[in-house]
Amino acid sequence: MIDVKTLEIDEEMLLRANSDIATRSTTGAFIYLLIWFAITISHKFYSAEPTIFIFFTSAFVLLAMARVALIRNFEKIYHRNVLLWKTCFFPAVWGAAFLWGVLCYMALVDPRLEALTLSVVISTAGLTAGGVTALLPDRLLTIGLFTAFLLPAEFTLFHTEFREFSVNILFLVYWVGMYSITRIQHEEYWVGLKHMFLIKKHAQELEQLNTLDGLTGLKNRSFFDETLRKEMKSGVRKQSQLSLMLIDIDYFKEVNDRYGHLAGDECLRKLAVVLKEQVQRETDTVARYGGEEFAVILPADDRKQAIVVAKQIRKAVEEIDCRWGKDRVFFTVSIGVASIIPQLGDIQEKLIALADQALYQAKAGGRNQVRGLLD
Repeated sequence: MIDVKTLEIDEEMLLRANSDIATRSTTGAFIYLLIWFAITISHKFYSAEPTIFIFFTSAFVLLAMARVALIRNFEKIYHRNVLLWKTCFFPAVWGAAFLWGVLCYMALVDPRLEALTLSVVISTAGLTAGGVTALLPDRLLTIGLFTAFLLPAEFTLFHTEFREFSVNILFLVYWVGMYSITRIQHEEYWVGLKHMFLIKKHAQELEQLNTLDGLTGLKNRSFFDETLRKEMKSGVRKQSQLSLMLIDIDYFKEVNDRYGHLAGDECLRKLAVVLKEQVQRETDTVARYGGEEFAVILPADDRKQAIVVAKQIRKAVEEIDCRWGKDRVFFTVSIGVASIIPQLGDIQEKLIALADQALYQAKAGGRNQVRGLLD
């Protein structure tokens, strides 16, 4: 069983963690301003000390705007340069916290803010706890945050008219407590995130296995049907050509009768290898259609391009060195190619029927050949 704690952190996990930070910090962009208004308006501080009120209000507004701009452009900035994101975002977060920390210091030592002292100190504790919880995916960010909140209050030690050591000790203890709690929460977050990605990875692997043919390793019939349906819709929307190739092994029953079904299975596997080698575009789909029949979906290819690929496949199959015991099992394929520009209302069976008709012509014409049809 995998130990999640030892699981390596990859780029996708880091992206998710930083995305979480950006999302969680949206509220934090405005919370300082809202609490500041709630405190000052209730005490009519805006009229008693307009200069201080305007300064802090303006600073909180500017920092909130900067933070919102960074959050809205997270993906653009992060994908361009991770270091640039941290260089811009971290100071914006720390800056707002430090500004509130300075406000807390002033509320403790400046008589002009005496009426706000209790509200500001309580708010400092609440903002610190809420902020570190929201930003705990990044340990450095959280340590910087609660340090910015709590450090300015320690400077009251140097203020001759205010030397309440109990307050300094209280803030210091709170800092130690935040450090300890956030370390645990940080570890729990990453364990949870790793669990989530591990489950996601296993689900993707299971889904991948469910789309594969067990014998050949190619995509199975269900995947083929779903992919062709999607490509038909895409062709309607883009009005682009869509080609389908049906491939059938000639006289496959005779191969099974002469050498046995295990030899027939080996032929199917060898043919699958050839198809993978000849059809390499990521947009193309190679699937086992059923029995000894295979299918290739070629989006954005016209009939001529598809026939070129089909002829390359036919020739490569002739050269397959399939050994069964001391014998070489020689086999060929017949290929039918059909191309259409899908129209609204067209169904995938229409393209399959055309390719099947072309395949019938290839077999009727003597096998080991390629035939193509246009809609």
